[in-house]
Amino acid sequence: MTDNEKASQQIVHEAEITRQHARYKIPAKIEIEGKTYKLLDWSLSGCAIEGIPSEYCDDNKCRKAKIIFQFDDFITIVDKVDIDFICKQRSSSEEKMVGGRFHNLNGSQVAILNQIITAYLNDDILTEEDILHAVSKQITYPKKVEKKIDKKKADKLLILIYFTIFLLVSFLLFVIYQRLFVVQTVNGYVDANLTTVRTPYPSYINFTHPLHRDDQVDKNETVAIAYFIGGGVQPIRSATNGKVYTLNVLDGQFRNTAEPIMTVIPENAHPYIVTHMDHIYFKKISLGDVAKVRFGDGHIIKAKISSIKPAEAIDIKHTKVLENIYNQARNYDIVELEPLEPISFDLMNESVFVTIDTFLQ
Repeated sequence: MTDNEKASQQIVHEAEITRQHARYKIPAKIEIEGKTYKLLDWSLSGCAIEGIPSEYCDDNKCRKAKIIFQFDDFITIVDKVDIDFICKQRSSSEEKMVGGRFHNLNGSQVAILNQIITAYLNDDILTEEDILHAVSKQITYPKKVEKKIDKKKADKLLILIYFTIFLLVSFLLFVIYQRLFVVQTVNGYVDANLTTVRTPYPSYINFTHPLHRDDQVDKNETVAIAYFIGGGVQPIRSATNGKVYTLNVLDGQFRNTAEPIMTVIPENAHPYIVTHMDHIYFKKISLGDVAKVRFGDGHIIKAKISSIKPAEAIDIKHTKVLENIYNQARNYDIVELEPLEPISFDLMNESVFVTIDTFLQ
């Protein structure tokens, strides 16, 4: 008998409709409910059992079984195999054949059965290490479950992080921009070219007619009479056409030489802005630059630089007694600005804050 013929006798092929795999006549036993039976043949899908009562076929109940393989020096048990039973009438002997059908074999069980079948077909000697190797390849370890953050919370957190980064970057860029391009003045106020009427000599002042703020006066108009202490009088005249801004003396009051009697706003005068700027910004600004002028009430206007002057005229410094003009730093410059739109004389003497953005000029 050839080897092929011998092998064919050991394998029951898929001729029977109840079988899905080739059956192998590999020696094995099966233990069901504490009783051990011999397997006639078996495969990965089921087995034929010798000597088992046919009553198992009647209750259609799935049972737990152990498949036992006895090798030369060790025993291998495939435990906790789910099995139900099928009884088939054999036509030749009218006997019932009891077969078992396996359910839901796990990876380790399939690996052991496949290892036994492969060794049997290859006529290899199966060792305990072979079984352990087959099982070890099927061992899987549970994945480490990472604590997941709720998606909505994660999205909100991400938005908050991006928003915080945006604010920090914006603030940093703002600070850099302010240092590089923005000039802010030390102080400022609203001024105008005013004309002051003064006392010629020590005298008592009597107005020729009652005067009030915003009253119109004409050039060379006699507005008051000066009565000298030693006798004599002298008319006091207005030096320009304009409106009375302030009265500095009461009628009949004494005034010394050159003390103010009243201040007049000339007809051609208009308010402008005077501010002091640190000299380190001198090279950043130019005549004609436009600045923002903010008043105390928050109102903002635009004004154009019309003049840049030193804090003190050089000729005045030279006329000071024993004054050396080079012994002190001229830290501040006077910047005058013309409003782009007319402003009221009511704003005269108001404090303002001036900002010049040199990048936008």
